Amino acid sequence: MEISQVIDRIESGVLVLPMFQRGYVWNRPQVKNLFRSLYLGYPVGGLLIWETEAGSTDVRAGQSVGSGTINLLLDGQQRATSLYGVIKGDSPMFFEGDANAFKDLYFHLEYEEFEFRSPVKMALDSRWVSVTELFEPRAISRKMRELENSGAYTDEQVDNYRYRAQKIANIPRIVIPDQTLTAKEIDTDTAVEIFNEVNSGGKKLTKGDLALARIGAQWPEVREEMRRRLEKWEAIGFKADRDWLLRCITAIVANNSQYEELREKPISEIQQALEIAEPAIDRLLEATQTYLGMDDNKAHKSKQAFPPMVKYLVNNNGDFPDDAAKARLLHWYISASIWGRFSGPVETLINQDLAALRANNSVEALRQNLTRDQGDRSVSPENFDFNRSTGRFYSLLHILSHAGGARDWGTGQLLTEQAQDNSSALELHHIFPKSYLRNNGISPNDANQCGNLAFQTRNTNRGIRDRNPADYMPEIAAHHPGVLESQWVPNNPELWKVENYHEFLKERRRLLAEAANAFLGVLSAGNLPSAVSATVYGELDDDEEEKTLDDLNRFVTEHGLPAGELGYEIVDSNTGEATVLDLAWPNGLQDGLSEKVAVLINEDNSVRIAANKAEFGKVFTDPDEFREYVRKDILGEEEEEEGDAPA
Repeated sequence: MEISQVIDRIESGVLVLPMFQRGYVWNRPQVKNLFRSLYLGYPVGGLLIWETEAGSTDVRAGQSVGSGTINLLLDGQQRATSLYGVIKGDSPMFFEGDANAFKDLYFHLEYEEFEFRSPVKMALDSRWVSVTELFEPRAISRKMRELENSGAYTDEQVDNYRYRAQKIANIPRIVIPDQTLTAKEIDTDTAVEIFNEVNSGGKKLTKGDLALARIGAQWPEVREEMRRRLEKWEAIGFKADRDWLLRCITAIVANNSQYEELREKPISEIQQALEIAEPAIDRLLEATQTYLGMDDNKAHKSKQAFPPMVKYLVNNNGDFPDDAAKARLLHWYISASIWGRFSGPVETLINQDLAALRANNSVEALRQNLTRDQGDRSVSPENFDFNRSTGRFYSLLHILSHAGGARDWGTGQLLTEQAQDNSSALELHHIFPKSYLRNNGISPNDANQCGNLAFQTRNTNRGIRDRNPADYMPEIAAHHPGVLESQWVPNNPELWKVENYHEFLKERRRLLAEAANAFLGVLSAGNLPSAVSATVYGELDDDEEEKTLDDLNRFVTEHGLPAGELGYEIVDSNTGEATVLDLAWPNGLQDGLSEKVAVLINEDNSVRIAANKAEFGKVFTDPDEFREYVRKDILGEEEEEEGDAPA
């Protein structure tokens, strides 16, 4: 059908979106390329439509479908929305996203280029014209008179401009292919399967997406209610998504982890489950922060352990029965994380734990499951033999440093007793600075080993910078006796020399393993450690690397874009392994309008592979290439050639 027919059907509510469809995610370059292709006569793909009876499936909120036959858009939402947005200058009824992606698209009548509005650039050249305005009656005539009256262009030029403007005005008459499936051919589940298949290049719908769509049809506020709670927890250092919270709800309502179990549950039960899940999660986060110092999202490596823990607390009226149970549940949570309890099929493993609680509502039931699958294990030095970007045992290093009595090397105070300001914000410090190791022939991978990491306050970290440990460690030991040992640093000056770096790592791993087993033993016996205070976190610690990343953040913010997240963590959903990206924009440089972006400095290829797997479409290892990407692809800047603008 013609593009104009597509727009008419959207406007009249005949062509709508099913509830399971995600929102609008295209960015400005994609919208620009769509209209460039239409202008040049290139194919832009078609639409896949599901024709069914109104009421047979849930549709996106804000759409009025009435009765009779409706058409649900299975494939082509991004194109259809972009076409509607640019041609009508407004968002369709089903719109959910950021309309800035398609607003203010302009066309240059001389160079036949599409660009988004730049007031300074376009004020100098009257040949820029709003694409949306070209679809208005008599808009072309008005523009041509304006150009003729300026006296800056010949009659031949104006004729060419009129022809090009008319090509754009004719875009709604372009015919695009559509394929229609009927209700006799498919049902909702099949429609979702088809949607995932035709969108195989993008992010597939999860079972949670589909379950939430069905819930949302009867409880439209569910996404907002979940978002509010997730944002509350993120503000205290715990970041999770709606699928995670929905799984906690499912555990309460259905004693199961499978979202399909919610299908037949009354909405009132799901609403009540969210209400009682919230305080249970609050209690768990309070315990992990107070006794384990886990007030940073990076420390939580096994969030899939929460559904059975939430169910356990709900079974006990929303709280821990006593301090011994609290200590043992914290022991189970740490153990589930470091031994990869949920690195296999998540639903199956959670269901095993929920079944254990159903038979015997005790922490011991959970611990027996863990012992059966992972064995009765203790921490060994080899467990700390990992790169900081990929190891589960990073969470244990974090816990030991915050709850195990670690002290700052500059002040001699406990890390958790530092003043809560930027100067005392905790930063991850490389004991042997990375640049120092690099200058001495040590690879970035070896420099990032867990045995080379310690937490320090910002002032202490900045004071050490890239100094040789053989020089600065004797000074620290003299000023604050015992502080090096408080962070399990070998008290042997020979190991502080760079030629003995690998021996240093070996000995520090041994000391960390000893401390870990002692700490876990306290929890396992039902004893809670001393409470700790919440901390403030800073940035990365490497000198040259830090300066480079700070410069990049300054560059993007000066251009009106959001700063990236330093030390952003991604977790492999299959293995549970975590990877740290030096600088990342998980929502794109234009929030929701462009693809995920990451910058990696001196990282090995495994980090890049992990970033690509986590759907970071742009991964840069060269800061200059990143800047060029920002200028050209995000800001749309181009080098001005002489003669571009009329005199």
